[in-house]
Amino acid sequence: MTFSLINAVQICIITFKSKRMKKLYLFVPMLLLSVLSSCVNVEEHYVFQKDGACKIDYRFNLGKAVSVLSNLLPDSVKQTPSYLLQKDTAINFFSDLTEAERKKLSNDQVDLARATLLHLKMNLKNNQMLASVEYEAKSAKEVKYFLTHISKIAQQQKVGQLISDPQVMQAGASSGGMGINEDYFNYDISTKKFSRQVDTVKFRQYFRQNEAMYSMAKAALIEMPYSVLMRFPRAIKKTGNVRAKLSADKKTLTLNSTLEEIVKMPKLMNLKVEY
Repeated sequence: MTFSLINAVQICIITFKSKRMKKLYLFVPMLLLSVLSSCVNVEEHYVFQKDGACKIDYRFNLGKAVSVLSNLLPDSVKQTPSYLLQKDTAINFFSDLTEAERKKLSNDQVDLARATLLHLKMNLKNNQMLASVEYEAKSAKEVKYFLTHISKIAQQQKVGQLISDPQVMQAGASSGGMGINEDYFNYDISTKKFSRQVDTVKFRQYFRQNEAMYSMAKAALIEMPYSVLMRFPRAIKKTGNVRAKLSADKKTLTLNSTLEEIVKMPKLMNLKVEY
């Protein structure tokens, strides 16, 4: 859960911020509000190789959020070319940053941004909004660097700044800010193990900053599923999590939970995989 519901919102905003998506600019504030009160399915996918290389794919399904948005819009808007537009596109993180934002990055962060893609599939008419963050690490060291730095690159600015909307900016400020100030996992990764342990102090601080949003979702009886799927080149010896399930060949680990569960028991996210 290095990326969360907050990140899903920001990914959508970053996408609409792109010059290639300006035709849908007017939909951003409404989409933002619907996402904050709708179901977002968050999935983490990892495929490891023997040498420690790994393909990482964070997936966000905001279909229900788009459905809520659709119900709020008049039929006249639903008939516009902008609403009927379909997109299947990939945006490079680095190319989407402004020159000022690029100057704030270290050389390693620049390399990370260049190697990270935001892939978007969008069809508002059919309530489809699928976003994924994709990265291929060449070593275990690069896997750890990605996990500990990607959220900072993805959140260079607050939501209101990204869409140049003073009202959204004010809303973000009143809710304690939309960004995550720091990651709440400690990682230990090599060619034979993947360990992440949640820092409960940092996690609680993160939750307090965004408690209003989660309370709203809970009041609406909305579930926010969260899952992890990891594929390893060898059989898994231990998982470090009693909730984790293994495939028949013991090479694939699946961990399913919900945001409500994780808020109550952050350690549900802990993993100590040996393979």
